[in-house]
Amino acid sequence: PLGHEEISHELAKTGDFVCLKVKGDSMSPVIQDGDLVIVKQQSDVESGDIAVVRINGDEATLKKVQKSEDGITLIAYNPAVYEPHFYSNKEIEELPVEVDGKVVEMKRVF
Repeated sequence: PLGHEEISHELAKTGDFVCLKVKGDSMSPVIQDGDLVIVKQQSDVESGDIAVVRINGDEATLKKVQKSEDGITLIAYNPAVYEPHFYSNKEIEELPVEVDGKVVEMKRVF
């Protein structure tokens, strides 16, 4: 565990939260390698939210989620290196593609 990060009482009352340390540059320049993100644990997010998503039970990834009738697209903020990836409704069920939570806050240590 990384330890503890403080969040407001108002935010804490809205659910369960975890703090994760970002690895990689797929969300640069907005969220960078080493940044801390506060994630509200929930199994679904709104289209346009930044979420922690687990694909095929593997390591979680941090991406913007864009929903459509046919599935979801996971979008990196660094598209020059990471192209958007679409998952059909069938793939979401079969792989599976699971949302672990919504990013609600980011903290950067200098």
